[in-house]
Amino acid sequence: MQRLPYRIRRVWVVLFVTTLTLCLWLAHPSLTIGHKGILEKATAQSITLAQSVQQGLELYQAGNIQGAIKSWQTALSNQQRGSDDAENISIRTYLARAYQQVGQIAEAIAQLKQVIAYYRQTNEPIKVGRMLTEQAQLYSSLGQQRRAVSILCGQKQSNAACSQDSAIEIARNHSDQLGEIAAWGSLGNAHRLQGEYEQAISNFERSNEIAKRLDNQTYLVSNLNGLANTHATLANRNQRRAEFASEVGDKKAAQKFQQYTVGYDNQAVQYFEQSLNLARSQNDKVNELRSLLGLIRLYYHQRSQNQAVVNNTLQQALVVLEQLPDSREKVYAEIQLANLLQLVSQKGEMVSNDPATQCLDSQLSPKSFELLNKALSAAQKIQDWEAESFAKGRIGHVYECRHDYQQAINFTQQALVSTVTNESLYLWTWQAGRLLKTTGRGREAINFYEKSVDSLKSIRNNLSLQQRDLQFDFRDNVEPVYRQLLELRLEESQHLVGESNIENNLDSVLPIVDELRLAELQNYLGNNCDLALIQKPVPLVGKNTAVLSSIILKDRLAIILTLSDSNQKLKSKLSWLPVKSQEVKDIINDLRVKLEKRSDLENSYQTRAKQVYDWFIRPFISELEKERIETLVFIQDGILRSIPIAALFDGKKFLIEKYAIAFAPALTLTNPQQSNPKKLQVLAFGLTQPATIETDTGSKFFEPLTQVQSELKMITTSLPKSKGLLNQEFTRERLQQELKENTYPIIHLATHGKFGIDDRETFLVTGKKVVANRQKSLTNETYNEKLTLNDLYQLINSTRTQKQPIELLTLTACETAVGSDRETLGLAGIAIQAGSKSAIATLWKVDDAATAKLIAKFYQSWHSGMSKAKALQAAQVAWLQTHHQQLESHPGYWSPFILIGNWL
Repeated sequence: MQRLPYRIRRVWVVLFVTTLTLCLWLAHPSLTIGHKGILEKATAQSITLAQSVQQGLELYQAGNIQGAIKSWQTALSNQQRGSDDAENISIRTYLARAYQQVGQIAEAIAQLKQVIAYYRQTNEPIKVGRMLTEQAQLYSSLGQQRRAVSILCGQKQSNAACSQDSAIEIARNHSDQLGEIAAWGSLGNAHRLQGEYEQAISNFERSNEIAKRLDNQTYLVSNLNGLANTHATLANRNQRRAEFASEVGDKKAAQKFQQYTVGYDNQAVQYFEQSLNLARSQNDKVNELRSLLGLIRLYYHQRSQNQAVVNNTLQQALVVLEQLPDSREKVYAEIQLANLLQLVSQKGEMVSNDPATQCLDSQLSPKSFELLNKALSAAQKIQDWEAESFAKGRIGHVYECRHDYQQAINFTQQALVSTVTNESLYLWTWQAGRLLKTTGRGREAINFYEKSVDSLKSIRNNLSLQQRDLQFDFRDNVEPVYRQLLELRLEESQHLVGESNIENNLDSVLPIVDELRLAELQNYLGNNCDLALIQKPVPLVGKNTAVLSSIILKDRLAIILTLSDSNQKLKSKLSWLPVKSQEVKDIINDLRVKLEKRSDLENSYQTRAKQVYDWFIRPFISELEKERIETLVFIQDGILRSIPIAALFDGKKFLIEKYAIAFAPALTLTNPQQSNPKKLQVLAFGLTQPATIETDTGSKFFEPLTQVQSELKMITTSLPKSKGLLNQEFTRERLQQELKENTYPIIHLATHGKFGIDDRETFLVTGKKVVANRQKSLTNETYNEKLTLNDLYQLINSTRTQKQPIELLTLTACETAVGSDRETLGLAGIAIQAGSKSAIATLWKVDDAATAKLIAKFYQSWHSGMSKAKALQAAQVAWLQTHHQQLESHPGYWSPFILIGNWL
């Protein structure tokens, strides 16, 4: 076997040390050339094979990735039977890395699978571990973070102990410190993209410790960037939390989160500056540019301090960019720099999002346009179709912002021709829809919007673009697609003639509403919940049932009534209301505040309650009476979820006095099935003592729930074989034990609950005391343990099967904030997250004694044979009758109890 010349072996070194990527941050991960591949010796059996391999290496070094791929494919096809398998595997390894460079990730994964299988067969564990890390990086680049984490560490996902066959444990068991550095760093990246930021920081620091011991500058740079990216993401997250706190009027929390934002921003700057200095000392241009791009955005956030620093850093990045050869990384860097140039030239108020799907006030500079055209030329030169598609799409968006719609349409169409991923397809079909809508081609626009929604379905579980130049923020970059399509579809109904044509069009609207609701829930619940869809729509299930779906648009509010006709087919009717979205928010917030004020002797809520009644019910009274509707199911949009519909008022009576009421998160997420009320058993936990919990903004105190003991006693008395546990017995461990040992159809948790901006900040308070988090507090103070929504999901999921779902999850003493359309997603999703058919919860903290009596009456009515919706109606109406013309008849006492999910 002849050895290849030294010059060619040196090229192999270059190939193997410029391998797969770690993400820069959500804006542009492709730029980062991450943890390094490892040089492997390779030989060639014949001169023909050696020449093909050599040619591929030279092409790769010159930036002709497609040419290199063809040469290596030729080398593989020219191999003779009986040739050295090691040569075959080496070439497949090169192909995997080359495929990755041009965005052909599936092909890269296919090659790596064969490589890994070979090394397992030849018992080369170190190489197995290293290739597993590269495989994990590939899955991470596809957004499959859970799979990447599993490959790197296994299901345990613990710093202390990973699975034996994971990349990390293989490296540790065979003292492969380079492999361990790469694996820990890759795990940190996967955890960051999952939103597990503390875990990500721990992983990067673990990798960095080893890199320092080995004095490996390359890995130190990579880990510093990983830490910088994570802290920058934490800054963005806390900024969103600050905005959310301001939205609900919590000034103290808003101020605290803003302080955290500044702190994380400053820490990210320090890490990037360290990385920049280290990269420059190594003459590492790629990492230098990576750090500069990160710093530009961070300096921009701090631009009130020194705008000149931002501009200077931009110029440095442009200089370094010119020194890099054409590559996929350079293409995306040019696109991102074009965005950043426009962003930092924005006059007036600072904007938080890249100009990727929105048009900023600033004019696109000639340099920005030049960068986009260079990106397009480079993508075409290296034949990277995905990068070419993205460059064309971005140029199309520039023309869109310039109102040059024909050029915008031309480039967008070209982007669609060469797109290869659903993420890009979603962006460019949405862009095409916007352009066609603007130019008056509504029917064509609808087609493109529908294609965009279809693409979003396929990536619902990973709502975050990763190899792009924008943050995939849900409200800015996902929700508008659905709302713009809904508006077009609903407007179309106004121009149709004939009742059947209008109903058919509305039938096509309802699935879009459902898709929006599903996307909202998935975004709220994160990666921890898989939504199981039901194909049979709600109105086809129950007789005397109607569904009311609301859609808030910029200038109008749409309400759709959906019923079943005599042939068990859907029929729908649309009501347009000329009320702007801000006006809807103001009216609903005002109503919510008035409803909560139980001491309101003048019943000031009635004017607003009647106004909202007129929105939802009055347009459909004749249909509801004709069909003898008894139960109304509401699928609410946004801020409308924050009010109890039961309290709507027609001038004489509350809505609950005429209809049983339930809420559904979406038509296809509710499966109404009659339960057996005679077999109801409750597992009830309660907290009567005062409680204090630790939060990111300090401690929060909860008053004792003095009536919870009697609440649980009423439940266990009226429902035989039920069990009630209080205070110290209310722990997650005891809950898990009881669920394992017995099958309870109902779980009742009478404790404080808080719904936050996402599932991690949504929690219940248990009776267990825990020591303060040492990272947040220097004291040894104890707090009540928090049971998060995800904890509850994991607990129930580990003890129940899909064939034994919980019939009902009841939560009393919970609260959502006034003004929040985000917190109520927690209410909508809690039954789903807990694996329950339905849930009863409260929108605000209710009078303790009223809660005990209302809930006891509900269980008694349900146990007697009523549906859950009618049982809740019976409890609320009984309360009204008992307290007629008394202060306790105020909706603040009885209306915040809402039923979500299966109402039968």
